[in-house]
Amino acid sequence: MTSFVEISLLLAAPLLLAATGELLLERSGSIQIGLEGTMLFGAWVAFASGRAGLPAWGGLLAAAFAGLGAGLLFALFAVVRRADPILVGTVWNLLALGATAFAYRLGAGETGSVLEVATLPRGLIGLPDAVAASFLAPFVLHLWMTRTRAGLRLSAAGENPEALRSLGLSVVAVRSGAAAASGVLGAMGGAVLVLTVSPTFVEGVTAGRGFLALALVVFARWKPLALLPSALLLGGVTALQYRLQAEGFGLPYAFFLALPGLVALAALALASARGGSPKALGSPAP
Repeated sequence: MTSFVEISLLLAAPLLLAATGELLLERSGSIQIGLEGTMLFGAWVAFASGRAGLPAWGGLLAAAFAGLGAGLLFALFAVVRRADPILVGTVWNLLALGATAFAYRLGAGETGSVLEVATLPRGLIGLPDAVAASFLAPFVLHLWMTRTRAGLRLSAAGENPEALRSLGLSVVAVRSGAAAASGVLGAMGGAVLVLTVSPTFVEGVTAGRGFLALALVVFARWKPLALLPSALLLGGVTALQYRLQAEGFGLPYAFFLALPGLVALAALALASARGGSPKALGSPAP
């Protein structure tokens, strides 16, 4: 029987991957509220790859490439063409939800047949290697942003893009690269969900995890290392939600579904007062 701790780690990993990618993007000065759509897209690509005969690792890589395309598409509209990123993200969420549901029904039919795929194999520590690696992502991002020239340029794009431009560097290029990386990590987060927690796909399988990942970035005050405890907290709350549903306790089913969101909302209320967002977050690239 899978332990509570193991389930918590498995549920935290997709959130952590998606939140790490979103934090990277927001530190560059852009924002993608379509993270839910990216995770959903990655989940469907991983599922479809598995149904096509690819091993689980193949599905994960396919999702990463699909996320790269999604990130570049966002960059084209929101960064290069300077469209409203909130509008672009909203449209992407709606498009991903409808398109993945339609594609799934083409394969499963209207009868709602449950189609399963192979899961990622477990590694040396008892967890899939992709899950174990996800917990290193915040540390890697922190080191990259503080110890490398490219990381410092990314931070400058979010704090003072005019200064970066005065040095002859392209803010558009920096933010576009961040959008591409964010798309990869977000889609991999969705893929890990399908390839570990539940080896199948249903409509809206991400169940709001993209929005929870957005909340994690704010709760962590845009600091990579703070993402890890925040993701573990929400992973544990979600695992607790499943356990409480099984126990019942005479409470409405909807209460258990809302529990992770309620915790995230409370965390946001505490974090919002402290600030910490990049100064140029949401502003067009000069």
